[in-house]
Amino acid sequence: MAESTKSSPPRIGFFGGSFDPIHIGHISLAQQAIQLARLDTLLLCPAFHAPLRIEKPYFSTQTRLRILEKIAQEIPQFKICTLEIEKQKICYTFETIKEVQLQYPDSTILLLLGADQFNRLHEWKFHQELAEHCQFLVFSRNGQEVTPPAIPQLSYQLVKNELIDCSSTEIRKRLKAGRSVDHLIPSAAYPFINQNPNHS
Repeated sequence: MAESTKSSPPRIGFFGGSFDPIHIGHISLAQQAIQLARLDTLLLCPAFHAPLRIEKPYFSTQTRLRILEKIAQEIPQFKICTLEIEKQKICYTFETIKEVQLQYPDSTILLLLGADQFNRLHEWKFHQELAEHCQFLVFSRNGQEVTPPAIPQLSYQLVKNELIDCSSTEIRKRLKAGRSVDHLIPSAAYPFINQNPNHS
């Protein structure tokens, strides 16, 4: 009689953000996560409006979503999570993670965060519940110090690989000044950004 073998649960990465717009640093981080954490799927979840962000997104919801969908066509492990955009309101990460768990039952959920976000995790709403429902994959940019917040059941993996120094804020500044951003964004985003002066 053959022995039964238990397969390990699928590993699902969750990468949320405004992606306003997504840039090569985001893509590099996501691809590192897939490789280093052995992710089966990486969910890119654009926020309708991030809870801790004051200003409204520079690019429209539809433009940000279309760019992500185009990128996902080129990277097999990427999938787009539209849970927050569909609600058209501010969503808290824990609420979204709960819905992701319903879509991917019996999976291990890993939440991708930068070190600066992770260090302030205790300021997030539902941070304790979040720690109970997922693990964290923390990226430290260029040796940035990581100070784990004192949250019970917090489980995380630290990634110290060198990250590309790029930000959506810098891209928006360059666009407003009429400067090129082609070297900062994935090629799939070119048509949506360079031919979209009204960002709508």
